[in-house]
Amino acid sequence: MLKIKFLLPLLIVASAVVWWLMPHYSDEDKGYYIAMFCTLTHDGRGNTSHDMHQIIEGSNSDYALQKIHFQSGLADHLQTVWQDLSPEQQQQAREESLACRRVMSEKLLPGKSVQ
Repeated sequence: MLKIKFLLPLLIVASAVVWWLMPHYSDEDKGYYIAMFCTLTHDGRGNTSHDMHQIIEGSNSDYALQKIHFQSGLADHLQTVWQDLSPEQQQQAREESLACRRVMSEKLLPGKSVQ
């Protein structure tokens, strides 16, 4: 009985710490990264994490009060989602930016409509 009284709170605290340390991305961040990824893909430029990092960090003005910082975990997750798409979906996404945003949003933002 003593073990349960000790282990249960410890397990709850450990679970809360793990949840707290997991990356949590807002829908706004996901939408921004999807739009950037699809723009790079549609324009035929590289859509790697490095390319996205250059554009995001390079678009910050020196005098900006709120600078956008690159989130490598989200960019890597986008790459993983892209690799999981079928070749037909990838080709359609390269040809049409809206199709790219739609298919990527279905994976990352389920239930949200793309405009």
